[in-house]
Amino acid sequence: MRHLKRLIPFLLALFTLIACQSQETQSGNEYDIEWDESSLVCIADEGAYPRLRRLSDNSLLVAYENRRGEVLVKKSIDEGTSWSEAVIAWEAFEYTHTETMTATRVNIANPELIQLPNGELLLAVNLRPRNEGIYPFSIALKRSSDNGVTWSDAGILYRAGTIFRDGCWEPSFLLLPDGRLQIYFANESPYRQSEEQEISMLSSVDNGRSWQEEHTTVSFRKGYRDGMPVAVHDGNNIFVAIEDNFPEQFKPYIVKGSINDAWREPVLAQSPNRYPALKQPLPDSIYAGAPYLIRTDHNLYVLSYQTTNNRSSYWEHSTMEVVVSDRPADFRNPSQPFDVPLPKEAKWSSLSDLGDNTIAALSSTNFNSEKIGAWMIKGKIVKK
Repeated sequence: MRHLKRLIPFLLALFTLIACQSQETQSGNEYDIEWDESSLVCIADEGAYPRLRRLSDNSLLVAYENRRGEVLVKKSIDEGTSWSEAVIAWEAFEYTHTETMTATRVNIANPELIQLPNGELLLAVNLRPRNEGIYPFSIALKRSSDNGVTWSDAGILYRAGTIFRDGCWEPSFLLLPDGRLQIYFANESPYRQSEEQEISMLSSVDNGRSWQEEHTTVSFRKGYRDGMPVAVHDGNNIFVAIEDNFPEQFKPYIVKGSINDAWREPVLAQSPNRYPALKQPLPDSIYAGAPYLIRTDHNLYVLSYQTTNNRSSYWEHSTMEVVVSDRPADFRNPSQPFDVPLPKEAKWSSLSDLGDNTIAALSSTNFNSEKIGAWMIKGKIVKK
């Protein structure tokens, strides 16, 4: 008993120390983003859906829609301060159906970039016919071996329906540690008798030169519309940010799968591998869609979305908001990279890791002009 009495103060002190360390660790995991107004730059005075990658030569390459049906790329060799003249990576084209002799212009949308370990660049897009019933909405791919100066002919990876409500949308890449390359996209084609939509995935084992023939269903909520996927991994698991419109307005969610056995079964509504991304839930009536997720070189997770929170209820006037977490959940401490008054907008945004806790936020915005352009600003992630 005497030994136990002597031990009790020691145990109490030990428990107190552990509790204090736990509290310090928890409090030390709060992060903010300090946006650098001096880094604000207009990449294109008319543009949309900008996506940025740092290349192996340390330059920055951005792809964006020119809002006239084409995808352009620009390069920066001074960390985004200035940008080269635009190169047309993908032109809109005219298509005529040989049997019906009906024609349509096919616009190019939703560009997404990745650089492979061998240095090649891949550019995925969404092909969008202007007139319905003639050409299929599709996910397509081009390749560049000279850092985006020239691009190969297009290859079609997936064809959906020929009418808008049966389309496919918003491709994004994920490269896995074993060299497998994946493309995620939103897909209405399997649900032609309803308004439902799933997240689909295609996989390649040869650097995107060939792809699986049948798509894999990643996630689906019956009666609703999973959309706009962007995936990251931590070496063990894949985390896909999606927009989920249950029960009312879109909100950012995460769907999770093991790298070794991901998506053997789709992540359905009640799966524990589907969960809200935000630590502080937004009201059901608030729109917060079009998520974009990155994992930084310091193993922090940064998520963006466009939202009507503290604005009007009109989603077209939503603005970009960014949240941070040290794990792919409980995203918090929202900030807005662009000062967007009503009735302006900052939408179809993205993030890019620039290294050393510096990120770039890009958006299609008219916050200080009449035209919607592609803008970028840098932010520093700091501990609170």
